[in-house]
Amino acid sequence: MSNRLTQRAVRVAAATGIAFVAFAPTAAHAACYPSCGTNTPNDPGGTQVEAAKTTKSSTLPFTGGDVAGIAAIGTGAVLAGAVIVRQSRRRAVA
Repeated sequence: MSNRLTQRAVRVAAATGIAFVAFAPTAAHAACYPSCGTNTPNDPGGTQVEAAKTTKSSTLPFTGGDVAGIAAIGTGAVLAGAVIVRQSRRRAVA
């Protein structure tokens, strides 16, 4: 009985950890909702805004995609799923 409880606790801890890693960025973004990323002033008076001047760059712009982080999360999810399936099959055979 104690072994089953330990396995269940490990599964719950793993699922909680995966959920935290997946949902933490969205919770951080929720702090500025609904005006995140908008630069509209509260006073719509006739303020003149000068256009931004661009300079020519020899490199591609950085778009903010963290490919390594997303790949690490995906790999971790696949490994966690494989461990869970293996544990459930091992228990079913025994």
